Amino acid sequence: MGLPRRAGDAAELRKSLKPLLEKRRRARINQSLSQLKGLILPLLGRECLVTATARATAPVWRAWPTCCPPAVSWTPP
Repeated sequence: MGLPRRAGDAAELRKSLKPLLEKRRRARINQSLSQLKGLILPLLGRECLVTATARATAPVWRAWPTCCPPAVSWTPP
C-alpha cells in the first residue's frame, strides 16, 4: 500500500480502512470487557449479578439482587 497521490485517493483509503479499524476497535473493547468481567465476577460471586435483561424485564421492586437488599423494606401496592 503506497502513499495516496491525490486527495481523492486519501478519502478512498480512509473509506476502505474504516471497517477494518472498527472491527479492531470492537475486538479491543470486547477483550477489555472480558478481562474486567474475569476480575469482577470472582470478587462479587456469580449469583449476585443481575443481567441487564433481567433488570429490564423484572418489576422494579424485584430488581434488587438478593445479596444487597434496599435499605428500607418496601412491598408493592
